[in-house]
Amino acid sequence: MKRPADNRREIRLTAAQYRALGSALAAADVGGENPSAVLAIRLLALTGCRRGEIERLKWDEVDLPGRCLRFSDSKEGKSVRPFGDDAAKLLAKLPRDSRYVFPGNAPDKPFVGLPKAWSRIVGKTNLPGLTPHGLRHAFASVAADLGYSEPIIAALLGHGTHNITGRYLHHLDSALLAAADKVASQIAVMIAGQRTSAKIVPLRTSVSA
Repeated sequence: MKRPADNRREIRLTAAQYRALGSALAAADVGGENPSAVLAIRLLALTGCRRGEIERLKWDEVDLPGRCLRFSDSKEGKSVRPFGDDAAKLLAKLPRDSRYVFPGNAPDKPFVGLPKAWSRIVGKTNLPGLTPHGLRHAFASVAADLGYSEPIIAALLGHGTHNITGRYLHHLDSALLAAADKVASQIAVMIAGQRTSAKIVPLRTSVSA
């Protein structure tokens, strides 16, 4: 990961770095870490969502048949975020005994321990300086490397232009769903330590948070 002198974000993870993250998550799975933290980090990596969006994600915002998250009040206001099959499989396995996808100590409260858990899990890797928001930019870099246009990447991240977000607000077309699926699949393969079909290269991007 690199940050250029002009402060424009240039954040990317190589296949080896994604594999290191995957190894840390696997170790956390069997090491007594809170399962909500491990699964939330996986979902962050696979969707490009913001940390707060995943921490406070409610089940009534999850549209599994439509393969998207329908946020009623994100940083961008109403926002629809498509997700790939790997994220869908993760969500489908989670219990629905709370209104929150990742409940806290009380079922009616969201999980708030991700920052400390992140430090414990990611702190054991060779990824100095990586933050949850860094996964969002890394998601964008994978999408760009796979050849997707800036408007498509903006729509995947939920901060496209008004005409793009309006177009996708109620119905996601097959092209955008396919893009979300391909990006998530590429990331899932790297996290699992498998061989990828695309070379991940540095990306300089001015995409905003």
